[in-house]
Amino acid sequence: MLSSIMFQLFFLSLSTILSYIFSISPFQIYTIQIIAIFTTIFLFLSLYHHQQLFNKNNQSFIILISFIINLIIFNTNGLNSPAFFLVYFLLFTIAFQNPPPLTLAYSLVLIIFLSQSLNSNQSVLPLISLLFISPLSYFISQQQKQLQKTNQDVTTDETSIFLWYSTIFKTRISSINDSLSILLSQPQLPQSSIQLLKKIKRRLKSLSKSTAKLTRQIDQQTD
Repeated sequence: MLSSIMFQLFFLSLSTILSYIFSISPFQIYTIQIIAIFTTIFLFLSLYHHQQLFNKNNQSFIILISFIINLIIFNTNGLNSPAFFLVYFLLFTIAFQNPPPLTLAYSLVLIIFLSQSLNSNQSVLPLISLLFISPLSYFISQQQKQLQKTNQDVTTDETSIFLWYSTIFKTRISSINDSLSILLSQPQLPQSSIQLLKKIKRRLKSLSKSTAKLTRQIDQQTD
């Protein structure tokens, strides 16, 4: 687990370092072309290798996104970049697919390099905000997982209810009704017993209708 986090952190940090070096090198004039090339690669992979690319176990797309976003940010004035919100998008993406320590560690890496563009008090706020992205995104991802689990539990319960209704309840109600019909066909039964058995049959019929209505309502509410 730790080695996996370190491995991912290394490549994410490398993408940030390369982006930063590129932004201060003479090759900076080719930034638009480089961004266009890597964006084209990403779009191509998204279209033709969607399942492999966005597999949770495949982190290459995050590294590619990281490189593209960092190129944009570092070449548009860092903390004062109009596209700075993309950093939040990047950190949320990382947090949804990785443990919180990785997001926090990578946030610190970004802070180190983005602090080079710190030139006013207003620039401090977006810099500090990066530290809060990790716990916030972790909380949101946990809520999402909990919601998915709840939906799965509801689906399981719904299936169990319909299975019980169709295989157990209906069968037993039908069996009881048949037994009551047999009893009612006996001529030696006293009138009071006949009335009681008929009353039981009516209640069983009402119970069967109520249960059928309830299962339909459950089905409609969970759709």
